[in-house]
Amino acid sequence: MFKKYLKDPLSTIAINTTVFIMGCLFFGSIALFGIASELIRNSNNAPINSKIQHIQQHADEQLKFDKMIQLLDSINFKSKKFKD
Repeated sequence: MFKKYLKDPLSTIAINTTVFIMGCLFFGSIALFGIASELIRNSNNAPINSKIQHIQQHADEQLKFDKMIQLLDSINFKSKKFKD
């Protein structure tokens, strides 16, 4: 069957074209589905401005860091007080 397929150039072109078009439609539909789901997800959870969000994350991290430093200082103070 494969030899017959290779001997007739018109059927080879027809089959290859059909396979190519089906592949394009398949992968195009996957891409369209991915883009549509991304757009739907973004419209449901409208993100705030990314710069503002990024700056807020830094501020939150700084508050957590300051609290950790205070806790470590209090632990050091208590351990020194306990040793003395």
